[in-house]
Amino acid sequence: MNEFNLNELQKLASSEDVSLIDLIMIAANCEGAKPFLALPRARLQIRPFGQDEIWQIILPLDNEESPFMLGNGQLALRDEPVGDLVSCENDDVVLTYLRAGGRSLTLNTHSRSTCIGCVFCPNIIEDAADGNVDGSDELLKLLRWTASDNGWPDLSGVEVITVCSGCFNTADAALTHLTDLRAAATRLGFEGRIHILSSVVRAKSDLERLSAQVAPFHLTLTLECFTRRDLILKESKASLTLDDACRILDDCADLEILGDFTYVAGLDPLEVAVAGLRRLAEHVTTFPRIQVFQGHNHYMRKYRDSSASRLTYYLELRRSVEDAFVSRGLLPKSWENYRPLWYTRIGGMEVEGPRV
Repeated sequence: MNEFNLNELQKLASSEDVSLIDLIMIAANCEGAKPFLALPRARLQIRPFGQDEIWQIILPLDNEESPFMLGNGQLALRDEPVGDLVSCENDDVVLTYLRAGGRSLTLNTHSRSTCIGCVFCPNIIEDAADGNVDGSDELLKLLRWTASDNGWPDLSGVEVITVCSGCFNTADAALTHLTDLRAAATRLGFEGRIHILSSVVRAKSDLERLSAQVAPFHLTLTLECFTRRDLILKESKASLTLDDACRILDDCADLEILGDFTYVAGLDPLEVAVAGLRRLAEHVTTFPRIQVFQGHNHYMRKYRDSSASRLTYYLELRRSVEDAFVSRGLLPKSWENYRPLWYTRIGGMEVEGPRV
């Protein structure tokens, strides 16, 4: 895949009728960049040439064969600059961070960095500062610190709090944490939606409890792939089937819970990916997090499906499934996903910012 240059991407973007920015971003996510500042993975803010907007992306930085490199304040493709580098920092796992201009707060309150088992996950290469925070009192302390650190009087301006964790081994543990989080956040004026990315919340009875005690609520099922699940995923994820996911998402809809899923584009054969995503599109109530597969080292890159070794795989995938979501009025938000298939346009419509 890495044998391309800017001129070839420009021709491909024109022939496929996609934005050049979209194609550059997809290519960079697929290939990562050459090693830079001894960082295995970095959060980058870049301003693509010809654009006023600043975009946030996260790239692995250990691919000696990548055509992309960082340096001299720029992101370059085979020595041709494609964007200004606004900022670069180690992509460590921290307790809290903001998205959507401060309207979205993400918490790693159940030590996401200790979760291992899925072969594509960067946890094993990231530094960690995300120890467990349990109980409503401890969560209240964290939320007060977060508000103070951002100069907020309370959390009334926050629209969603996301718990981004793969470390709840049981549904009961996840539900207890989410209930405690709602209690703590309410004390600080938060009236928005609680959101979790998880594979352990499956039973309708558990969703009913969340609807009663945590609502408004949003469940993102960490589905990830359709094939080789026992090989690629840890056991607690691998046991979640496509049929299970459809049923759970239907239960969410019945209970007025937002429901979607995560999926890593590049792990499955194209036809399998298209069929699975089209089926799931009939059951979600918000746009899913479809992410480009990133190989963080030579070992991880072996798990990319052979059909995903060409950039046209990702263009064909997005073209084949976008109408299934757009026809239901579901569009992506840039700040929710830093390695998507869609950046500037989807189904003939603009993908709106903010991009950070």
